[in-house]
Amino acid sequence: MMQALQESDLRAFVESVSHFFEHSSGDGADVRSAYLAEPDQELPHYDYTGIVDVSGGWRGALYFSAPGGLLSHLLLIAGAHQYGEEDHLDLVGEIANTFSGRARRELGEALEISVPRRCRGVSIRTSSASRPYVIPLTWRGYAAQVVVDLHSER
Repeated sequence: MMQALQESDLRAFVESVSHFFEHSSGDGADVRSAYLAEPDQELPHYDYTGIVDVSGGWRGALYFSAPGGLLSHLLLIAGAHQYGEEDHLDLVGEIANTFSGRARRELGEALEISVPRRCRGVSIRTSSASRPYVIPLTWRGYAAQVVVDLHSER
């Protein structure tokens, strides 16, 4: 029987998003209420998306999608002098990887996470196996989102 994420699991992702932006910039993100997407739905996305595939007790993927302006702003705060496409792709992958690390801590060390895939301008299509959570956020006027598309294999 497939098991869905619990509210406490989702709360951990929300806290992870807030912590990332607070730690990276000193300014936390405004994380809005998460909502359930429909199975096999194409979700809104932004310029860049980092995707981490998950297995090992849970199956699915974690996504972080953000506009180039948000990523450039984070790079500027970090002291970077370049803001090209490769820099944006590296950062969106790093952010997705950060969130997947939190998933491992919350959902168990047996969780296997892939190296992030980094994409520009691709749509996010949810799996047909579950209803994923979409966590919209705003940071310094930029909208972005985290998508948690996981289901238990137990």
